[in-house]
Amino acid sequence: MNPPEATSEFTGKQAKEHYRRFFAGAESFNESAGEAGEPDLSAPAIADRVERAEAELKRIVKTHLGDRPHLYELAERIAREGGGALEAMANDDDEKLAEPEAQEALEVIARTDGSRPSFLVKNNRVDFASSPVGDWRDVIVPAADEIEQAVSCVGRIDHPKATQGFRGTGFLIAPDLILTNRHVLQAIAVPDGDGWNIDAGVKIDFGHEFRARESVKARALRSVVFCGKDPILQAIDHSKLDLALIELEPAGAANRPPYCLAFDVSPDWAQPDLIIFTIGYPANPGLTEQLTLVEQLFESTFGFKRLAPGTITNPVISSPPKWLAAHDCTTLGGNSGSVVVAATRGTVACGLHYGGRRALPRENWGHILGLTLDAPNGLPRNDGEELPTLRKLLKDRGVKLIDRQPSNQ
Repeated sequence: MNPPEATSEFTGKQAKEHYRRFFAGAESFNESAGEAGEPDLSAPAIADRVERAEAELKRIVKTHLGDRPHLYELAERIAREGGGALEAMANDDDEKLAEPEAQEALEVIARTDGSRPSFLVKNNRVDFASSPVGDWRDVIVPAADEIEQAVSCVGRIDHPKATQGFRGTGFLIAPDLILTNRHVLQAIAVPDGDGWNIDAGVKIDFGHEFRARESVKARALRSVVFCGKDPILQAIDHSKLDLALIELEPAGAANRPPYCLAFDVSPDWAQPDLIIFTIGYPANPGLTEQLTLVEQLFESTFGFKRLAPGTITNPVISSPPKWLAAHDCTTLGGNSGSVVVAATRGTVACGLHYGGRRALPRENWGHILGLTLDAPNGLPRNDGEELPTLRKLLKDRGVKLIDRQPSNQ
């Protein structure tokens, strides 16, 4: 989990436009959703949205979160505060919408009324009962088989020394090769001569499902074969490649993965409004920061595998590097190393999530994998030997490279 980056606040007008996208919903769920229509902000529509959000949250509290009284109170508070902020939107009250409290209320409604859900996973399948669904069932169900394959490739990088028991997420792109963040690598290993010395006991486990499979095909991390050349020394540094390839201990017959994600070499897939999924393991940020209302509600499910749908967005940050894709999936406490897949290409890894901003205006960031291919290898070397680029390593390791257009990749 990366700490939030310093940011300027939304104006009331910016907040209204930002959350209009969430509440309007997409007109279609094709590969590119296009412009959303205007949300219905009539008094009856607001009352209905708030009532449905509260009912869904209370159902989840009862069925998934232990039926605890204080969580029901929290669900009521989320709905109540969100209703007031929606009324400010309806009244074009930009002064009210400029207040951080109003923007936070809009944020929690967006995360709890089905606009941007975050689903727990059971047996590699999306558990629709674990989050308000909205219209996302119509996107997910037709792609269920591909999603199941993708989910099976995503694992939690467990570390005995970690307070929460893990450091991030990784995903298979070859039977013995995972992709994750360089800042995750830095938390589990130290540079050592010509490579990295990975701490004892570090494994990737493809289970950790909430009230389902605890451990699935766990495997030890063996060696680092590629990493971004520059250390990640601050919370988030968009100019640096936050990527690492790690080789796993060879799998026995019982642990041989049935699927691996292909690697999308397309440089231009990250178009605004493209529907995507992130798959990973949100961590609990409350160890260092105050939890938001939504995070308080779902605190007991941190560390479990989740799938979150959303869309590619125009970056709020100034001067984003060419390899950055911004997205609005719900990452809760942070999903370092999560895979990003396009909804219509569920078995192809097109992005690598590396961080997000919890302060308003919220935004998440990932690398466009097709724009990282020519990055030099940052492994430490004592002999001056030039190491292969990421592109060559992937080819040498038998990773399946896929482009949207015919290519000689």
